[in-house]
Amino acid sequence: MSDDTIATLENLLDREKIRQNIARYARGVDRQDMALVTSTYWPEAWDSHGMLECTGYEFCESLDAIWPTMRMNHTIGQSYIELRGNFANAETYAFAYHRIGEGGATKDVFIGARFADRIEKRGDTWKFIHRAVMYDWYRDVGPSVPWDDSIFPFANMPQQSFGATKDDFSWTVLANSPLERGAEERNADWRPAL
Repeated sequence: MSDDTIATLENLLDREKIRQNIARYARGVDRQDMALVTSTYWPEAWDSHGMLECTGYEFCESLDAIWPTMRMNHTIGQSYIELRGNFANAETYAFAYHRIGEGGATKDVFIGARFADRIEKRGDTWKFIHRAVMYDWYRDVGPSVPWDDSIFPFANMPQQSFGATKDDFSWTVLANSPLERGAEERNADWRPAL
């Protein structure tokens, strides 16, 4: 393999690792997984989230206070990534849904935003060293439609079917590797423990 080919493959691999870190952040926030969200920041990283200016770890800790009354779903769009050695700048588009409140007093909010990330590579790992959020638009649609049988048959669904909680199905279904160790085919009879 030529040096140019190796350099191109390393560049592509670094870009994919950066995208994985961005996706890991969204997954952690949406699943309310503190360890996963925290794993996306270097210890001395800074977060400029608009309502908070603090270290990345302090931002992660602040999520504990809002998770009980907020369900979130982040859809990550394209990322424009500029690589410079062990540093990268990435601008990533995001669409975020938030259900805020409890019981019958909830409201739905949609946000269009961009993440401006400075990301650093240490060893083979890319993590945020500075993350800033730019809010491009916001839509508060008011009171939420109740999650009851008038819209969809929710009443008979197991609690694990409702996402953005610490016990939704993603915790059991994705807790195992797609294939059992040593297997070359998927076990068609496998079912998650309920």
